[in-house]
Amino acid sequence: MTKKHLSLFALLLSVGHYAFSQQSPAAIPVQFTLKQPGYVTLVIENSDGTRVRNLISETYFPAGNNTVQWDGLDDLGRDADGAKHGVYNVPGKMVSPGQYKVRGLIRGAIHAYYEMATYSPGTPPWRTEDHTGAWLANHTPPQAALFVPAKASPTGQPAVLLGCYVTEGPDGLAWVDMNGRKRGGRNWVGGAWTAAPFIAADNGPKAIAGNDIYVVSAWETDKQSGMAELRLNALSTGKKNDYNVKQVIKRSIGAIPLDEVKETITGFAVNNGIALISMAGKNRILIADIAKSKLTDSIKANAPTGMCYDKDGRLLLLAGNQLIRFAGSLPDNKGQTIISSGLEAPVALTLDNNGRIYISDRGKSHTVKVFSPEGKFIRQIGSPGAPAAGPYDPQHMNNPAGITIDAQQQLWVTENDFLPKRVSVWSLEGKLIRAFYGPPKYGGGGTLDPQDKRRFYYTEESKGAMEFALNWQTGTSAVKQIYYRPDGNDLSLAFRSAAPETPLYYNGQQYFTNCYNSSPTNGWSTAFLFIKRNGIAIPVAAMGQASQWDVLKGNAFTSGWPQGVDLNAKGNSAQAFFIWQDLNSDGQAQPGEVKYQKAVTGGVTIMPDLSFCISRINDKAMRFAPSGVSKAGVPMYDITKGQVLATGVQTPASSGGDQVLDGPDGWSVITLGVKPYAQLSLSGVKNGVPMWSYPNLWPGLHASHNAPEADKPGEIIGATRLLGGLFEVKSSGAGPLWAINGNHGNVYIFTADGLFVATLFEGMRSGQQWRMPTGKRNMSLDKITLGEENFWPGITATADGKVYLVDGARSAVVRLDGLESITRLPDMNITVNQSSINRSLAAISGPVATAQAGAQKVLQVNISTQKPVVDGKLNDWAQASWADIDKRGVKGNFNTNSKPYDVTGALMVSNGRLYAAFRTGNAKLADNSGEMPLALFKTGGALDIMIGSTNAKADPARRTAVAGDYRLLVSVVNGKPQALLYKAVVPGTKAEDKVPFSSPSRTITFDQVDNITGQLQFAGSEGNFELSVPLSALDIQPGDGQQIKGDIGILRGSNGETTSRLYWSNKSTGITSDVPSEATLSPGLWGTFLFKRK
Repeated sequence: MTKKHLSLFALLLSVGHYAFSQQSPAAIPVQFTLKQPGYVTLVIENSDGTRVRNLISETYFPAGNNTVQWDGLDDLGRDADGAKHGVYNVPGKMVSPGQYKVRGLIRGAIHAYYEMATYSPGTPPWRTEDHTGAWLANHTPPQAALFVPAKASPTGQPAVLLGCYVTEGPDGLAWVDMNGRKRGGRNWVGGAWTAAPFIAADNGPKAIAGNDIYVVSAWETDKQSGMAELRLNALSTGKKNDYNVKQVIKRSIGAIPLDEVKETITGFAVNNGIALISMAGKNRILIADIAKSKLTDSIKANAPTGMCYDKDGRLLLLAGNQLIRFAGSLPDNKGQTIISSGLEAPVALTLDNNGRIYISDRGKSHTVKVFSPEGKFIRQIGSPGAPAAGPYDPQHMNNPAGITIDAQQQLWVTENDFLPKRVSVWSLEGKLIRAFYGPPKYGGGGTLDPQDKRRFYYTEESKGAMEFALNWQTGTSAVKQIYYRPDGNDLSLAFRSAAPETPLYYNGQQYFTNCYNSSPTNGWSTAFLFIKRNGIAIPVAAMGQASQWDVLKGNAFTSGWPQGVDLNAKGNSAQAFFIWQDLNSDGQAQPGEVKYQKAVTGGVTIMPDLSFCISRINDKAMRFAPSGVSKAGVPMYDITKGQVLATGVQTPASSGGDQVLDGPDGWSVITLGVKPYAQLSLSGVKNGVPMWSYPNLWPGLHASHNAPEADKPGEIIGATRLLGGLFEVKSSGAGPLWAINGNHGNVYIFTADGLFVATLFEGMRSGQQWRMPTGKRNMSLDKITLGEENFWPGITATADGKVYLVDGARSAVVRLDGLESITRLPDMNITVNQSSINRSLAAISGPVATAQAGAQKVLQVNISTQKPVVDGKLNDWAQASWADIDKRGVKGNFNTNSKPYDVTGALMVSNGRLYAAFRTGNAKLADNSGEMPLALFKTGGALDIMIGSTNAKADPARRTAVAGDYRLLVSVVNGKPQALLYKAVVPGTKAEDKVPFSSPSRTITFDQVDNITGQLQFAGSEGNFELSVPLSALDIQPGDGQQIKGDIGILRGSNGETTSRLYWSNKSTGITSDVPSEATLSPGLWGTFLFKRK
């Protein structure tokens, strides 16, 4: 529970606890006794165990006797339109009389404590406001390195500049001291997304004064334009610890696919104000005049890459596998070949004080090769060998890139690789001095091993996976194993399938799966199971959507496709579910190992018993358990023997959910709505029967952009992906738990049977950013928010009884204390009878009505000689007084057009007719199914006007309707307007002619309900509506200065159901589940219409 929730409920308890203890008869009391204070969750179930209401979640109560009042409503409705405007509205229906059971739990406070950060060498390991924390870019590895003297350094001290290509958040350009301590940085340089993949200094005698360094990069001209642009920028030290950036050149360099733009520039050097830019793929070198800010020439070269100038101003250029030295300027000099052999795939070079040449080389070596000034080979630095999976060797470099030598004669090497991202520092003789690893990818992540918390697994999306050894005494980590690094010979995984990260142990064998770390926002449509052999993860089984796996589109597989399925097509004809199992244990897929079923599929998860669970195969949640395991450890599955976990599973409403967990005792959790529950729900089934739902009004990342800040305990915002499978806390009585991520910086924990346990961390709007200036073991993180788009948190219960959360973006290990305090409360039985339902109805409207009493509103209604044109354009309403009907909601917080409701209405009298205008912003607002012809207020949207009696004897303070109190309701049914006029009291009406409106609890009547559509004028335009009816139909002839009671409002609804009632004056309109309450006229809550001649 957040601090905000705690303070809110402390206030509520201080105000209302007396009423609770006195067992107010206003509603249905739910009484419980606590041995100690704590946070309570209560749910109400009907006699068959099906949940009807999540009554309270993680709400604090003191020890002793406590009472919560239940209003008798369920919480099964969802106001989807309100959610789009940032309104949390869960319409409820009144339950029927009967026996109900209350279940619940209590827990103490849950505290989060920092343990250690993995894979981030910053001090501290996270971003700080002064840019001295964290390390480098998240999206791309380190690529450039350049030593600069004090005069060219933002700190005024010698520094090594480290640069990356693309970043989102962390610094893509950093300056560190000779010990590798980060002293500052900046994220982008000269444009969105790109940072500093190539950095150069001009040490020539004609260098342009004031420009300390230069950075060049390439990116797309506009999003998905297909055109690339060159970005050349000059940087100069500023007054603060930063560089000032000045654009030199920004221009198109032609059509290049975005995934190839990164490789466009391959080298960079500057001398005497002239910049050279290598483009190996085009066999060109661009020449730029910095002073003139333009490209002046382009010369041909053989696959040019790295380049630099020596102290005599001579250019050294890597071209193909050779090093060429030019005594003069390009393009006039042909150059001299200095090194013609010994290089395989050279990338960059630098020189030491003695002119020795250091070249980062790849191919099969991946070392830095040292040559004399004359080009004679001296030594290589690092253990040679191509990057490969297996035990990690710190002496080996993967894809060495930018290199530089600092003032202490240390060689700095950026390794342009993800496994790991690394900057290594060596002596010039080849001794490894130190290395800096990381940082994590965007959203971070990682998973602790539940059996041995010294082991930490981390993936770089589809690129591969690493195991870290955690030292719990020192709080440090080290790369131990590259357990998955696919190459061209390995089985290709399905589209966007990540490397395996979650460990599973079955029959003494370790497996891995990628089912929880392939999609950052929801369940993914394919999942693979891997077995660990000789320290390497090998795929052995997979299930999911066949069209997402290109392997299955090969010619050898087409004959096995289901009839009518074409995996290369689009739409429904490409939809098929597949099961692959590696029958011959070769780590490859053969046609005979794959079975198909024509179906649309959802997210896939894998349980500890190696069963695959699919959230949706068409509309069924399914489980495929292994029928056995081969001697090689490959589980066997039968596509014809899937177990149905649930039917009526609905598709995701946004970019979240779509996952299933199979639990004990027949329970399954599905992070979608399961019929008959609403789509905007998390759901649970038991033995195939839907048993519970929990409101999930903003189900995913994109939906969360419309969400407000949570204002009640247990309110879920932006639920996305599971943090892993079910886990159990030793010494807790809660049973298995599960956790789901929230896109606004929270994590939500539930029990396997759907009891809300806790909200972890603060929301992004109210919590403190994770920007602490220092990082200390065991420091509290209770006030912290994990932040938006914190994609990859994970949770693990370890063998020692502890629960740890990997926070996500920082890949920090956080200890969670307090989950062991969860205790189930004794079940309680309550009886709901007609009397208690009547009290509940009164309790719902009573407080609002009481608060509204005496606060009468007045709306001026103009009497005009100029009648408006009923066309929906509202051009004739400039002089009208507008009534605010609905202003609820919040503006969308990111990448959305969502905004609060802005619904207003106005009235006018002219030439014997009453005119009304509505500004709603929703062209479909008045749409109504019309299924109940006399009760349009139950079946969708409507425009609603309450008109009071003109009888001077009518009591203005009346609470019940009298003759002349009418209600005009206008809806659009099947594209045509319908107008109903409700008359509560018409003297002389016979009892048998009265129109009843009933619910299970009561019946009210109207003396007349007239369809006056024939007298209606109506038009709508772009969410604006106008209507007009004769005054004679309403039995009014208002004069100047006359006042009558009245109100104006709207009904919202969808799918044949009204979800909300909103009015200018009457605010006691929360009930949308009781026909009499929705029909009743309440003049005591209406305002006043004041007619004025204009």
